[in-house]
Amino acid sequence: MRLACAAVALIVSMSANDIERSLALARARDAERQQFHSRYIFNLTDPAVTQIEVITEFRRLVIIAEDHVLRGDFMFTRGVRAGEQALAPTRGMLTLRAQVRFNPLNTFAALPAYALAVGGPSGALIPVDTHATAQFSTPFKNRQGKASTSLMGETIESDIPSADIGQTQRPVAVTLDDKEVARVAVDFSRLE
Repeated sequence: MRLACAAVALIVSMSANDIERSLALARARDAERQQFHSRYIFNLTDPAVTQIEVITEFRRLVIIAEDHVLRGDFMFTRGVRAGEQALAPTRGMLTLRAQVRFNPLNTFAALPAYALAVGGPSGALIPVDTHATAQFSTPFKNRQGKASTSLMGETIESDIPSADIGQTQRPVAVTLDDKEVARVAVDFSRLE
């Protein structure tokens, strides 16, 4: 099944047709889905920030529907109503996510203050409200024989209204203590 893409642009408000297209994409072949997702993932060569990802409302529904298909719930992808209900909590929002990997020689007791920032109309970076989730190693036994884990990284996320971003190209950066660590230019007009 070949999915024809209409003119690609950031969808600020999902219509019934957009929901049907995203559900059809979730039912498509693996290669087509991987090609779709690859536009939203930016792999970096930075030693600390390994990846920045954009999850638009359209892509969020594709991810939700793919999860339903993997669990054998094919009925979810057959109706617009289920898609509307799944998107209700995050209507009109897009998510920026970054993967941060810590140097194994560092021993953090708490998460460092990594944050996300987006370029404003003037080009200056504007910090956005960021939430962090710690990533721990698999449990191992320390010298005393007790089970222990180490802090290996974190995932940082920000939810931003799609209308605030618009169909423009903007830098998305990861900062630490208000200093830029990594940056990528995201052309939101090429994402759905």
